[in-house]
Amino acid sequence: MGGFMTSRTIRRRDAEYPALLREIPGPPDLLWLSGTRLDAAPALAVVGSRKASRYGLEAAFWLAKELSLSGITIVSGMAKGIDAAAHKGALAGGGTTVAVLGCGLDICYPARHKDLLRQIKHCGTVVTEYPPGTRPLPHHFPVRNRIIAGMSLGVVLVEAAPAGGAMITARLAMEFGREVFAVPGAVHSPVSRGPHMLVRDGARLVASADQILEDLGMLRSLQTDQPPPVLHPDEARVLSVLEAEPLLLDLIARRAGMPVSTAAAVLVKLELQSLVSRRPGGRYAAAVEAGADQSP
Repeated sequence: MGGFMTSRTIRRRDAEYPALLREIPGPPDLLWLSGTRLDAAPALAVVGSRKASRYGLEAAFWLAKELSLSGITIVSGMAKGIDAAAHKGALAGGGTTVAVLGCGLDICYPARHKDLLRQIKHCGTVVTEYPPGTRPLPHHFPVRNRIIAGMSLGVVLVEAAPAGGAMITARLAMEFGREVFAVPGAVHSPVSRGPHMLVRDGARLVASADQILEDLGMLRSLQTDQPPPVLHPDEARVLSVLEAEPLLLDLIARRAGMPVSTAAAVLVKLELQSLVSRRPGGRYAAAVEAGADQSP
């Protein structure tokens, strides 16, 4: 990835123009860019619902971070919810991320993402086909989704309603001959319907970055700062029954087959190892990523 550059434009014939984007029907002739220079690193889109659950936010953050650690550029749309969590995960992984806007470069939308936009410009690239001054009108976003899908090897969908904008991105990816990956969710959740529908239509169900990389033929060992902790058998049992969605202590104890007092003591030990996070209401969940923001 090159150094920071001021706002600029590139045309389809320019070397910096994403090669994969040239292949789609009707690629933009001109792109406005801000941030670092676009490079040839493999890119994957991570997209999903604006009204994401905590599970969805954590899953998007975690997957984007792990993919980033493996040298993958994360592409998304900087919307609130899953998009923002994916950008943050990529930045946390020390990699690069591309935000594709549905407005001009001089407009931050949503306004709450001003700091995120600044970080992306410093460590990644902001891209749009709309000239400066263009407002974020609703019909711009389905159009910009073809850029997200077009410049990526594949699309990872984390929570989406069947008629949501993220589903448009995934469907476009299928039309472009790109891989589509769906992260499973709770069967009763409205935002799980989109990913589950895509699986029925042939998308690959995935639950880890390794699975995505393996399906793309790009599997490599993910970087880690330290070896995984050696767990006591009771700790392993409790950890195995935890989920990203928080559970009450008595349910955890029942699933683990141990007294509530024992489960409570084990949870404290796991929390000290940052393997468990305590939630309001005496609930506990697997610590997918302590840095995931609940309100991207």
